[in-house]
Amino acid sequence: MDLRHLRTLSIVADKGSFSQAAAVLEISQPAVSFQIRALEESLGHRLLDRNGRRVALTEAGEVAYRYARRSIGLEQELERELEDLGGEIGGQLVLGSSTGPGELVLPSLLGRFAQAHPKAAVRLVVTDTQTVCDRVLGEELEVGVVGAQRPHRGLSFTPFLRDRLVVIVPPGHELAARTSLSLAELAAWPMLMQQDGSGVRSVLESALHEAGIRDRDLTVTMELGLQQSVKSAVLDGLGITVISQLAVEREVTDGTLVSLGIEGPGLSRDFWLVLHANRTLRRVTQAFVDFAAVHLGAGDRAGVE
Repeated sequence: MDLRHLRTLSIVADKGSFSQAAAVLEISQPAVSFQIRALEESLGHRLLDRNGRRVALTEAGEVAYRYARRSIGLEQELERELEDLGGEIGGQLVLGSSTGPGELVLPSLLGRFAQAHPKAAVRLVVTDTQTVCDRVLGEELEVGVVGAQRPHRGLSFTPFLRDRLVVIVPPGHELAARTSLSLAELAAWPMLMQQDGSGVRSVLESALHEAGIRDRDLTVTMELGLQQSVKSAVLDGLGITVISQLAVEREVTDGTLVSLGIEGPGLSRDFWLVLHANRTLRRVTQAFVDFAAVHLGAGDRAGVE
């Protein structure tokens, strides 16, 4: 069934005349007749009763006419929406994220994106990496930012942001004058640690093991949940810790904490952008991906979790 034939039926019914419909469509009257016959043959029903120069819809024609009007309306709606694509970025952006980037990076980045695109409605869903990947794969989410890759042929992973680990101490601490520590020096100090299984702790333990430093060589004074807990403890003067550089940028800038680099390889983690491998991004989502690439910068800030 040809949409053009439905449009012709609609105009013939509205005008009540083949000749007037031909004038509106700017085609010949025989061409109008041909299209109506083709539509009747396609649907298997007579659609118009002809009475001299006037025509009227049959019962089947009335049904076809209703669907013709709906089809024409949908076509017009499609045309309007496609025309809108050339205008301002808008629509809903729903971004899934694992805890790390969801707490450290994305709130500020999404806020700046919303300011740049006021017609975009932004929502951030924070959950675990596997759930984000599953929801992208199931097309519940269009895009996610996660802390680890979960290989699947239906998913694509792109570096989004690289996060370095640093040591933080209070301003009056004897290490505050240092700019960096080796892993061996770090292991000699009593430390506050995040809970077992946290992303930062996993990266740190892997680097220590690569350097030949065993768990029993460390002096862990307290385990205090996740990053906010250990950061608060350091601010209270209860010890030193290793933490995401992104998590303490504000405190280091305002001087309430001092950060030291850690010498040695493997003391960073990547955040990853996860997308459905076979899906074309909507304009608002592509705009966010492009916005993030520009505002996170190049080099170390070109990766994803």
